[in-house]
Amino acid sequence: MRREWIAKEGGRCLTLFFNGWGMDERAVQHLAGTGDVLMFYDYRDIAGEEAPRTEGYEEVRVVAWSMGVWAASVLLSRWALHVDYRVAINGTERPVDECYGIQLKVYLLTERGMDERGRNKFFARMLAGKEEMVKFEANKPRRELNEQVEELRVIREQSGLIRPEIRWNKAYVFAGDVIFPAENQRNWWNGRCEVVNLEGGHYPFYVLDNWEII
Repeated sequence: MRREWIAKEGGRCLTLFFNGWGMDERAVQHLAGTGDVLMFYDYRDIAGEEAPRTEGYEEVRVVAWSMGVWAASVLLSRWALHVDYRVAINGTERPVDECYGIQLKVYLLTERGMDERGRNKFFARMLAGKEEMVKFEANKPRRELNEQVEELRVIREQSGLIRPEIRWNKAYVFAGDVIFPAENQRNWWNGRCEVVNLEGGHYPFYVLDNWEII
């Protein structure tokens, strides 16, 4: 796993952001807001990952998107961190699941078809309309295809073996999400935390474009 500071200005609030599959810092480079933001991404190996230093912050928040929801649940269940607020966006703690995540058949088809053309098709399906597709050119990750394919495989394998559950405060579910079915998200979150239903696709950061709003 990798980590990178998106913002580090010595603010009183720290946001720990768990990014989605295949992404890098470009996914959220346009988000506004105050406070420090530490991003985690590339979930090919999260075993033994050390907890970040949070001393000196008055508030620590977690924001997790897509596969980052599962990764956050794995790591936060291991780390002895005090977290004030946890927010999940378009994901669950069971990312490959018939009822609560992406169906295994669909996931395997995506994994096996993840060449250059397949990756571009996937990104297009994440987005809600042509306007977002144009915008996303500035947010498209610059990662190697082979490591993204490996990350897909590892998440599939590990999420079936490592299945923690932690307390979340809020889950955003976008009605037009065709990557991580909205109905399956609601199946998981209903009764577990506050659920906020919004219009849009799997990529949420043209609607939720400010850390404070999130």
